[in-house]
Amino acid sequence: MFKFLSDIFKPLLTILVTVIGLAFIASVVSPKADEMIEDWLPAWEMLEPAERQVRDWLGLSPETEPAWWHFWGRD
Repeated sequence: MFKFLSDIFKPLLTILVTVIGLAFIASVVSPKADEMIEDWLPAWEMLEPAERQVRDWLGLSPETEPAWWHFWGRD
């Protein structure tokens, strides 16, 4: 009986993990996709710190302009 249930739920779990993983990747790469996912699933906003960290690791974060008093860091 247990083997039967595991054979049923294993593909469903694989599909669920794949969909969530692809949605996370899409939300990291595209802010528009992130907004769409958050509109559809409000709990997705709890992943914002993880998305921000992955964007930093990948170098996808927007470069911040140095403050006006940091004249030595400006071009």
